[in-house]
Amino acid sequence: MEKKWEYPNELDSRIIDELKIQTGLPETVIRLLAARGTAAKKEIELFLYPEKAEYHDPFMLKDMDKAVDRITEALVNREKIEIWGDYDVDGITSVAMLYLFFLKWLGLKAEYVIPNRETEGYGLSRNGVKEAADNGISLIITVDCGITSVNEVEYAKTLGVDVIITDHHEPDKELPEAYAIIDPKRTDCTYPFKHLAGVGVAFKLIQGILLKNEMPLKIISEFLDIATIGTAADIVPLMGENRKIVSDGLKYLENCKNIGISSLLKKLNLFQKKIKVSNILFGLAPRLNAVGRMGDANRAVRLLLSNDPFEASTIVEELETENKRRREFDTETLAEAIRIIEQDDHFDPLTDKSIVVANSNWHVGVIGIVASRLVEKYYRPSVVISINNGVGKGSCRSIPGVNIYDVLTECYKLNLLEQENFGGHDYAAGFEIDSRNIPAFKSKFNEIIRTTIPDKDFNQLLKIDLKIDFQDIDDNIIEILKMFEPFGPANEQPVFATENVEVHGDVRIVGNKTNTFSHKLKTKENHLKLKIRQGNFVYDAIGFNLAHKYDMVNDLRYGLKIAYYIEENIWNSNSYIQLKLQDITA
Repeated sequence: MEKKWEYPNELDSRIIDELKIQTGLPETVIRLLAARGTAAKKEIELFLYPEKAEYHDPFMLKDMDKAVDRITEALVNREKIEIWGDYDVDGITSVAMLYLFFLKWLGLKAEYVIPNRETEGYGLSRNGVKEAADNGISLIITVDCGITSVNEVEYAKTLGVDVIITDHHEPDKELPEAYAIIDPKRTDCTYPFKHLAGVGVAFKLIQGILLKNEMPLKIISEFLDIATIGTAADIVPLMGENRKIVSDGLKYLENCKNIGISSLLKKLNLFQKKIKVSNILFGLAPRLNAVGRMGDANRAVRLLLSNDPFEASTIVEELETENKRRREFDTETLAEAIRIIEQDDHFDPLTDKSIVVANSNWHVGVIGIVASRLVEKYYRPSVVISINNGVGKGSCRSIPGVNIYDVLTECYKLNLLEQENFGGHDYAAGFEIDSRNIPAFKSKFNEIIRTTIPDKDFNQLLKIDLKIDFQDIDDNIIEILKMFEPFGPANEQPVFATENVEVHGDVRIVGNKTNTFSHKLKTKENHLKLKIRQGNFVYDAIGFNLAHKYDMVNDLRYGLKIAYYIEENIWNSNSYIQLKLQDITA
């Protein structure tokens, strides 16, 4: 699918000149900052130097005071506390972080629960609450879940168990009658930053406990490594407090003291090296996620809690094995989903505005990954449903402009979904559905999106941060770009555009490997590799998954337009600038 380039609005030259005087920064940096909405001196300073930013007062979160008081009471009375989490990286890190804090700094060995994805599903359950009460638990603290657990919290109250909910997902109109609910997305919560991950909310809870008990706030830094992994993995906007958490935490990961994380970093050849968000997204997170997707997520929690290097290395090998198995499952599932979409459903990009596919052979642990891959391929909101014993478990991923949670809410109003069995946020959500309702759900889901979302929102935009010539790429640009890290949602790696360039030498297709997903479907992952010239400047360039541009590029060769990242490539201890192509057009 061709991309539509979108250039930023031009900043008034007087404002640029004023900011250059105020900040001492070059014009390139100011224009890059303005392209992402940062064009005031104070904002610029906090963006470029996030270590100077202050964390918000945790007691600005609604119910934080009630939660901290109840936890303090439980500690004084030596009550039994249970931490209830989720089986993804956000939930796993939330559980581990809170457990370690309670154990080391409050002298409490809490219980913890991560439900099994296949047999128990997401969030609090009646059986889990009953088991907790039978085991003498008087306080359950949820992390990264609970905001829609109305019935389960009501049941806990009948058993004399208090529930404190910490979550970051969208609440329904009816909130559970919990002892306290900490969720920045509550409509009655005035907290200034709404985009914390679940681990970020748990991080704020620890801050609240430290403040209330007059303990040193620097203790919180011990948990920045875990908080950073969870925040980065959950793909929340890397702005505001998230940017500070991740920026600070990446430094702690470089000299990580956590034995489990260190063991995983050693496996990935990242120990005591500079860690980037991409290392978390494509290295640590998939392995921590894999055990929850393929079986028991408690293994990942045990890794983060481990004090034994041998135990940690053993668990890391389990994670590696499960991740390889997960890749095999999602490869097969993706291939079958594409076959259904293109052969059975006859997908037409001009008329079809969404994708819903279902199958009884798909592993529920990989449907979220497959939904994300379908969004990447087709740029349409995508739903993948795994059916087992008449019950479908669905995972949804979306595109900018389509709030997937709102679409599911409309389907719920038509009795196609049950309230307690769906939840999520703008770009990602999950649900359960009676398999007999899937055809009606698919029809309504498509209708809602087709009739309410403007056509322009289905054009895949490539946002250009800055238009430059090759002569503007100097030795300082890599250092400048490092100031914009960490990159992630709402702070993507800057995309540059240059016009009137030419091909210098041969154009090659690399990575020309055919992957056989099944006997029914074969796909190729091909990349474009070439040198690009403008005037006296020549740069190496690579375009991942742009091999379909080969004929156009090789035939024209002159007068091309490119959109690209500027990256430092290191080979044999030598560094050079490489352009990572995002698109190339005539």
